Amino acid sequence: MKSIAIIGLGWLGMPLAERLLKKGWQVKGSKRQVTHHPKIEIYPFDLSEFSSESLQPLLNVNAVVINIPPSKISAENYLDGIKRLVQQAISQQVKQLIFISTTGVLPLQAGTFDENVATDLRNPTAQLESWLQQQSIACDILRLGGLIGKNRHPVHYLAGKQNLSGAGQPVNLVHQQDCIRAIELLLSMPNGQRLFHLVAPQHPTRQDYYGAMAKKFGLPDLHFSPENQPLVRIISGEKICRELGFEYCYPDPFLF
Repeated sequence: MKSIAIIGLGWLGMPLAERLLKKGWQVKGSKRQVTHHPKIEIYPFDLSEFSSESLQPLLNVNAVVINIPPSKISAENYLDGIKRLVQQAISQQVKQLIFISTTGVLPLQAGTFDENVATDLRNPTAQLESWLQQQSIACDILRLGGLIGKNRHPVHYLAGKQNLSGAGQPVNLVHQQDCIRAIELLLSMPNGQRLFHLVAPQHPTRQDYYGAMAKKFGLPDLHFSPENQPLVRIISGEKICRELGFEYCYPDPFLF
């Protein structure tokens, strides 16, 4: 039986775990505070404080997905914790590793950015990506755009606000279900050492998109300040389509 450990059973990790269960995987996972699940072995895990011994039963699997955002702890603890986690996976001969990263590692400037663009190595996650690519484990890196899906939409945070910036900036978003499907695809093709962006191919402006979403959800109107030269920054998520045949179920953010 194929077995997997999902490090970070949160908003994305838990639905992924439940999808893989239905596909016949044996699923383990981690949370900072353990909850009960009838079919998933859940282990306590804190990236800033753990021992190799505590990881052994969790990492006794074929594949590992690391899905822990860096914002939870300090940059130093994040880098050190992920490196120790990966080294333990290597020592236990885990065959496949998928690291969930972010398009935030890319330069904050105008342009269209694909996987060939150099990252800003002042960013801790960019440093970690560089380190992962040098390790002796088959590691895929999946950079996600802004996440949207069940019970999660940034318009709820923006609704009713005034003088918002970035009216003409394109959005770079991706739906939760497309994230899950992309991870499934990588697991089914365990070659490793691949880097992909995952971003819906349509990029409406922030003003058009969030204005429409506020109306759709019946939220208070939001107002953007006028701008003369918007930052037109588009993240391309087409490589995974070209190379692996992936198709976005949610290509248009207006239909999320």
